[in-house]
Amino acid sequence: MLKVDHLSIEIGGKQIVDKSSFFVPRGKITSIIGESGSGKSMTVSALLGILPPGAKATGKAVFNGKNLIAVSDKEMGEIRKAHLFTIFQDAANSFNSSVKMRHQLYEFSGRRTGDSSQQFQMKMKAILDELGLSAEIVEQYPFELSGGMLQRCMIACALYVEPDLLIADEPTSALDMVLQQEFIGLLKRLNEKQGTTILLITHDLDIVAEAAHEMIVMRQGEVVETGNVMTVFERPEHPYTRRLLESRF
Repeated sequence: MLKVDHLSIEIGGKQIVDKSSFFVPRGKITSIIGESGSGKSMTVSALLGILPPGAKATGKAVFNGKNLIAVSDKEMGEIRKAHLFTIFQDAANSFNSSVKMRHQLYEFSGRRTGDSSQQFQMKMKAILDELGLSAEIVEQYPFELSGGMLQRCMIACALYVEPDLLIADEPTSALDMVLQQEFIGLLKRLNEKQGTTILLITHDLDIVAEAAHEMIVMRQGEVVETGNVMTVFERPEHPYTRRLLESRF
């Protein structure tokens, strides 16, 4: 599905990510875990073509036969529209507070798939019902909804679009424990129901244990360990991974 090979990211002469290599298998939930500043989110930015000004990425990230690091902005836009869906840390930042949810949900889902407004309304209503959200929220503004409801709206769009790859970058950081569990349950449901491949970025080992099949451990811009979650938890090979796991208890 996604094969990253020797990905390096440099900003202002400083190495942020250094020759990172990993594989995200199709149909699985793979988690990148590491402490703040380990290069997790910068790696995601490189994959999505949204690195900050002055940042330079080298290496390869082959997704559906195309190197995401080398494609043009136009090609990246087409790939993101048709094959990728991203849920960021704080869903509130993904929505325009002055525009009703109906229009924004349509932009995130129906317009991407080429559905008419009528088709969108019927399909989105069924998805919102499935997620326990009232269809009335489409007439509300983002600031009238809770953080948990906004994250569920993003999941609704992912269910609608059925992307090849869903990238969730620290999606539970702004949620309380109850909402975190609910959101992780929805991610697992998306994976199990639609077979959606998910790349989940987190610093929380409990979330990795709960949701992921495979894991990638990053430290100071380097991938130090990869493997099946159960195997890594039981037999970690890198000292940093061992320290991470010991700190969990």
